[in-house]
Amino acid sequence: MSVDLLADTAERFKRDTKDHEMTVLHEDGLYRHLRFRKPAGGYSEYWFDLVTWPGVLVIRGDMETFAFSRAEDMLAFFRECGRVNPGYWGEKLLAPRSRDVRRYSEDKFRQIITETAAENEAQWPGLGEAVEREFFGVMPTWDTSHEHPAREGLREFGFGDTWSASCACGEKTSGMTEDAAHRWRSGHISDANTAPGRSHRSEVRRVAGFRFTDTWEWDLNDWTYQYLWCCHAIVFGIGLYDAAKAVETKEQADA
Repeated sequence: MSVDLLADTAERFKRDTKDHEMTVLHEDGLYRHLRFRKPAGGYSEYWFDLVTWPGVLVIRGDMETFAFSRAEDMLAFFRECGRVNPGYWGEKLLAPRSRDVRRYSEDKFRQIITETAAENEAQWPGLGEAVEREFFGVMPTWDTSHEHPAREGLREFGFGDTWSASCACGEKTSGMTEDAAHRWRSGHISDANTAPGRSHRSEVRRVAGFRFTDTWEWDLNDWTYQYLWCCHAIVFGIGLYDAAKAVETKEQADA
């Protein structure tokens, strides 16, 4: 997962919910209905509910609906995790399925391809610049906003190709541009006409430079923003609930 995505979602969540308050709509043991929103009369954007019953927690609101199942008391389960853990929590999803909360991420594609280019820059000077230009430039060669054309670009991209030319007589050259290799071949054949009796079957070949390899193994998906937002909301909501419970307990003890 992109570290930036998790951090960015956390920062946006804080801004979205900075004025949220909790209202307990129902509470009977493990049967709870907790609502989180701006104070009454305020703008209701980014509201969410946490609803629990034995073995299940559902979060619903402006950022879609997700249902989790793992332990009898799901608040205790998330509380014990201590931090947002989208991968582990995704394994506990009842709905939607865990695979449905991941999507192709152009940001993740860019991160992976840029890091790969940087790792090979020493061997292929100029590779990073070529990747930036052809994938992300003003007029890119490939569309990276969708996975299919992005992967097509990975298959077709090449950098540092050279050309070689050789003749059956034993003469050859390499490290040339395509035009230069063909000029060498043409010149060699012309010269060969003055040397009868020798075989001069010649050819021009491309010598492949850098290629992205094993890209089929690359996971270009990342968690959806809505799913990550709701993961933060669960931690935030349980925190408000526990704080309210602590105040309630103290007030009862002082009474």
